[in-house]
Amino acid sequence: MKIEFDKGVKEYLLKKDMKSFHIDHGLQGCCGVSGICELEVTKGVPDTGSYRMFQVDGFDIYVNNMLKFKDDTMKIVFSSFLFSKKLAVDGYDYSE
Repeated sequence: MKIEFDKGVKEYLLKKDMKSFHIDHGLQGCCGVSGICELEVTKGVPDTGSYRMFQVDGFDIYVNNMLKFKDDTMKIVFSSFLFSKKLAVDGYDYSE
């Protein structure tokens, strides 16, 4: 799988000292309207039996086995709402 970072995301992760994180549906699931999935960022390693691990640009990225992405490409982006900004994932394949 190809993993891309939106502008500023790598710098943000380094500033927060997040060298490893996992990507999952989150508590509220995915939003089918905008095509953005919630991204959970954690220090440490999740239950690796449920995740695929990718090493990209010095980051260990754990992706839930149930998640599928269009063209096998995931992009980590910023999602903004009013005055808040958080990390999100673009490219989730809702047809699966």
